[in-house]
Amino acid sequence: MTGQPVKSAKTLSYREEQHIPILLSFIAAFVDVVCYLALFRTFTAFVTGTLIILASEIIHQDELWIMKVFVVFSFILGLFFWLILLRKLKSWKYLRAFVLAIEAALLGAFMLSGAIFSPLSGADSPETILVALVAVLAMTLQNAAMAQIFHQHVPTTVMTGNFARFAISVLDIFGSGQAYAERDKDAAFKTRSQLRHYCHVLMAFSAGALTGAIAYDIGGFFALACPVLILAVLALYQWRT
Repeated sequence: MTGQPVKSAKTLSYREEQHIPILLSFIAAFVDVVCYLALFRTFTAFVTGTLIILASEIIHQDELWIMKVFVVFSFILGLFFWLILLRKLKSWKYLRAFVLAIEAALLGAFMLSGAIFSPLSGADSPETILVALVAVLAMTLQNAAMAQIFHQHVPTTVMTGNFARFAISVLDIFGSGQAYAERDKDAAFKTRSQLRHYCHVLMAFSAGALTGAIAYDIGGFFALACPVLILAVLALYQWRT
């Protein structure tokens, strides 16, 4: 025996799927940056941010708050819709591929509708609200999917909890010392693996935000072709596996 911890089939499957939260974190940040820049400071994945900006705009009597109210209520209704649908389809073999393909299609529709109506005339225009609705449908699907079918993974649309988990893992590794690693090799191996994963997710989210900002500045709504392509490849991979 080499002393290496034994990996169960469940652990191996989880490790093999770690690309999913990493790529979805990149996509969530990418899309939210595009939404913030294109949809009058509105987030469609990180709806908490939209609530904070909404409160500020109401206090300062900024007319942009009207669309944000619409986005928040649409987000809630969208979550209910997707969660009910995913629960009904939970035993379907190709559910994961289906979810990723639908998100890709919705982001594609977001890209095309935004490009067609661009430049958007105002936060309360019908065109802007339509474009925002498509974006909300896409990102509520990702939020619902992470809660319902990818629930074993870390969140992908908000990083606050992941930063906390990262800090806890660092303290567990470096605060407990060598004695901890020698005493419980399995726990130490798991903690190191988790730390690496949190780092990858946080870096992917940061990269998605930066890439989204640069891509939107260059190509406008057509920047969304990047997350659409990633989701399409992920869906094909899930379908074949």
